[in-house]
Amino acid sequence: MKKLLKLGLLLLLTLTSCNKTSSSLSMSSFNSSSSTSSSSSSTYTISDNKEYQKDEEGFFILEDDYFKNTSKEDNKEISKVRFNDNLNDDLRYSQLRMFIGDKEVPLFNCKTNMSQTWNGEAPSRMNNAVALIELEGKIEVKLQANFALLGECVVRPLSANITPIIDENRRVITFTISSPGQYTVDLRSGRTLHLFVDEYKQYDSYKESSNVIYFGKGIHTKESSKYINNYDEIVLISNTTIFIDQGAIIRARFIASNKSNIKIIGSGIIDGSTFDRSIERGTTKVPLEFNFCNNIEIRGISTLDPAGWCYNLYYCKDVVIDNIKIISSRSNGDGVSVQSCENVVCSNSFIRSWDDSLVVKNYPLHNNRNSHGSTKNILFENCIIWTDLAQSMEVGYETVGEVLEDVTFNNITVLHNYHKAVISIHNANNANIKRVKFTNITVEDLSVGKGDGNKIFIDVANVFSSNWSTNWTTTSLGSIDDVLIENVKVIEGHMDTEIKISGTKDHRKEYNYTTHYVNNVTIKDVIIKDKIVDETYSNLTVNLTNNLKFEKSNNIITGAVINYKDVSNYGTNYILDII
Repeated sequence: MKKLLKLGLLLLLTLTSCNKTSSSLSMSSFNSSSSTSSSSSSTYTISDNKEYQKDEEGFFILEDDYFKNTSKEDNKEISKVRFNDNLNDDLRYSQLRMFIGDKEVPLFNCKTNMSQTWNGEAPSRMNNAVALIELEGKIEVKLQANFALLGECVVRPLSANITPIIDENRRVITFTISSPGQYTVDLRSGRTLHLFVDEYKQYDSYKESSNVIYFGKGIHTKESSKYINNYDEIVLISNTTIFIDQGAIIRARFIASNKSNIKIIGSGIIDGSTFDRSIERGTTKVPLEFNFCNNIEIRGISTLDPAGWCYNLYYCKDVVIDNIKIISSRSNGDGVSVQSCENVVCSNSFIRSWDDSLVVKNYPLHNNRNSHGSTKNILFENCIIWTDLAQSMEVGYETVGEVLEDVTFNNITVLHNYHKAVISIHNANNANIKRVKFTNITVEDLSVGKGDGNKIFIDVANVFSSNWSTNWTTTSLGSIDDVLIENVKVIEGHMDTEIKISGTKDHRKEYNYTTHYVNNVTIKDVIIKDKIVDETYSNLTVNLTNNLKFEKSNNIITGAVINYKDVSNYGTNYILDII
């Protein structure tokens, strides 16, 4: 009788799964604000419990036609998919295989770091997967694992409403991508597929342009490229355009000083995995470093496993960074670092970092510590963040220079934050920080406080830091004024994280024991799961603060809104363009 009941339950689940499957695979557009659960719903197929032999890499050898092309001719638009299949075996990720129809999409192996305890040598790194494709329309993806899935699979951002279908018996996950964008497929034990989907042929016009330095598919090193010097550097001059094609892997760093009108465009990879990064030995290689430069444009490229910071902008003006992808896992693996710059826009990008993901600072001149920096008009917008260590969106701690103003973080989705504050301003030097906005923010997983982190969600503080306040030069403390935190939605995570708004008393005699306030902070339409944040919030810390306001409008708190393409005019037929 128990067996009959179990069989009946399985049949019911099968019928339910079929209904869900039909619904999920026919979706043509997504409502980016409709997801409220912590994970996308998973549909389970009931397999025939066949036993499969394993190949030499531990993958099940499935039926001959399992990965067949199931597209059909119809009167709808034909989707187009492009990827490079020329990837050396030693660069491939070994625990997953990705298929579009019967064609395998090579997965690039990239290190990530799930440790939440800082260590200069970053010993706890693991292998994970990156896929790069270009898409027009929609495409069904099958992901095969050589480990048991156990029903653990979430496709993010949750706002994409992508429902994975899990075939436990075959160890295969099926899902449909219907829009360019950046996605992660979160699996067991920290295993992740980072799926970066660009517009089809988005950057090809640069390939055909004259006066362009072109990097085609293959690995480019100082041994094979005339553009890379003996120090693994590509030294840029003014009025230069670099095109990094899909399938290109560059093992070098791009640097420029006192140059202007530089473009780095493409769908390829800057790979830092072969370079040493050691705090003890003082070794580092920042992949993209621009000092005193104007009119810089960087689009499309992926930077994986940088040996230190990833993007370093120092005393630059008029910079556009768009649709970049970053995955870092080593010490000081900050994503995009902006120091003493003006008019910088970073948009439509993915940053997974083992240190601050997006950070703004003021530095003095390195060769003249008495000449302090200034920062104006910095915008981070439409970005997706995964912060394994440190803060997601940070202003500070190093803030040497009185002018630091008009910094905006808008329409940001934080997939995971495990360590320290998601939203933070730390003024540890003499800056007068003004007009900072954190607006339209979604936090899918607020798991701060792990390892040596702290359980702070929002941290706005004038603060003397024994680590950072005297790192470059010694200054008085400054102020924080006019901060807006609005339309912020936390979907899952800790309900009791601290919100901290705090000024400070400077206890240094040489600075006259002065008091430094935080002024005019507005927290409006902020919800942690189902609780609106207001002055009654149970874990609120306020010190030396003037005019702190909590507001609730009549608007729906949506958090970030990601615009996905409408693909209702596309059928199941597609063309593969393999390069």
